[in-house]
Amino acid sequence: MTETAVTPDEVLGLLVGRIEEVLDLDADDVGADTRFDEDLHADSLDLVEMVEGVERSLRERGVSVALRDDELLTLRTVGEAAARIAAGASRQAPS
Repeated sequence: MTETAVTPDEVLGLLVGRIEEVLDLDADDVGADTRFDEDLHADSLDLVEMVEGVERSLRERGVSVALRDDELLTLRTVGEAAARIAAGASRQAPS
């Protein structure tokens, strides 16, 4: 059995924290169903900055994430982004 690199809930927590920083919003106002465009008014650059911050945090934990920028543009909700990031994550071998 392989170990899950990271769960969608873990990624959701990281992502909400990044949204709070990048968009200067209260984390209590952001949930899995929050839409990037309609609710957060986040543009593509905001989205890239948020996801790159999550990827950086995961790398610090030894988790590699492979999410292409063109995939980012298809993400509508915070929960969808968390699930997609978690699905593309894998544990890095210790060096």
